[in-house]
Amino acid sequence: MNKHRLDLELVSRGIIATRSQAESYIRLGKVVVNKKIVTKAGTLVTADDKIRLIAKQQYVSRAGLKLASVTKVLGLDFRKKVVLDVGSSTGGFTDFALQHGASWVIGVELGTKQLHPSLVGHPKIELYEKTDIRDVRSLSQTPQIVVIDVSFVSLRDILPSVARLCDKNTQIIAMVKPQFEAQMSGQKHKGVIKNDAMRRKILRDFETWVKTLFVISDKADSEVAGFKGNRERFYLLKKNSN
Repeated sequence: MNKHRLDLELVSRGIIATRSQAESYIRLGKVVVNKKIVTKAGTLVTADDKIRLIAKQQYVSRAGLKLASVTKVLGLDFRKKVVLDVGSSTGGFTDFALQHGASWVIGVELGTKQLHPSLVGHPKIELYEKTDIRDVRSLSQTPQIVVIDVSFVSLRDILPSVARLCDKNTQIIAMVKPQFEAQMSGQKHKGVIKNDAMRRKILRDFETWVKTLFVISDKADSEVAGFKGNRERFYLLKKNSN
């Protein structure tokens, strides 16, 4: 009998939409094969093997899985919260927030027509496309939680603009992508950062900077790697009262 990789079999059976999502669910221990949890995407399975997903939620993109992987560690609670999603893109963070009880999500996205079809027209989503968060001066509601997932720009360029839209109680959950903070740390580097010492320096420099505007309440590395393998870190921030 032919055998196939578990991640590919999950997609083939229609259990999960994409291979990258399948890899993430497997890594998080959310896939059961013949009553046993399997954590290696390359595990070989047959058509007769019983495969099921034990995750309570599936999300429209990999970003939702990243946020899911740190929610308990950071003690996040989206229930009845107004959420600002900076860099909403496909809507992974937005989807996660809504599935976990958010009352309203304001999405700000520089691009256009990226939101997943399942979220288009959602009654609890207020979406602003072709919009740079740095140009936003006010919102319809003050967010209680802000989630940030941006690329090709340093969070140093984004967070000051986010701060002016928040009050002292707003929780800011910023996902730091080391490859886009490297230049700010004097590192001439592009692509995946595999050097642990370089990654530590980049994150350390970011923390030094962020403390000038915010209090770091907590931090946690994503259990789901970035698309090209970069290891991202989530920071839970609040505005500095000084």
